[in-house]
Amino acid sequence: MVILSVQEAAKFLGKTPAALRNGYKRWGVPHFRLGGQIKFTQEALQEWVEKGMTVEQSDATPGAKNGRRTRRPDAKATSISGAHVA
Repeated sequence: MVILSVQEAAKFLGKTPAALRNGYKRWGVPHFRLGGQIKFTQEALQEWVEKGMTVEQSDATPGAKNGRRTRRPDAKATSISGAHVA
């Protein structure tokens, strides 16, 4: 069993370490923690890729902050009741 760090796993998947750190849970990337650090096994990643799973490049998404999309600047905000707010 080959254990990979975030940097090694990101290279294996062809992504940046930041993208992997921001999205590994959301994408369902198999992982575990060892000494408080996120780790991956090469075998589990290979199997995950072979099943056709993919990762998104969240840190390259326009308007993204910490892997989240932001509201369009021209979009109107609404309250919980659905009424438009200024």
